[in-house]
Amino acid sequence: MDGIELFLSKLPVPKSNRYVRRKGGKVFKHPRVVNWEARALWELREQYKGEPIDYEISVDITIILPNRRKRDIDNMLKTLWDVMEKAGIIKNDNLIYEVHTVKKVEKGKEGVYIRIKPFQSP
Repeated sequence: MDGIELFLSKLPVPKSNRYVRRKGGKVFKHPRVVNWEARALWELREQYKGEPIDYEISVDITIILPNRRKRDIDNMLKTLWDVMEKAGIIKNDNLIYEVHTVKKVEKGKEGVYIRIKPFQSP
């Protein structure tokens, strides 16, 4: 297998204490999160039509940032894994055995390149 290459046009909304808010005892996602998730699901489903991956994988992520604002990549990755699972790309994020992540700043551009391949134990 050569690998699966995917692209998201918007940066993941990081999981944090602001991800789910409580109002009047109700739990909901912030509209920014809902909008990003809907767009990401659509983009991923348009690019990947196969069955959910159910074997150990290695994932290479390149995050293109539009500016130098501080961003915590581990929280963005948690959101990314969740949406990949919901989109039916991976059966479960516990199948991710290796991750290589790079942040690049390209003024005025943003997005996430995802490359998935079978994990090969060293």
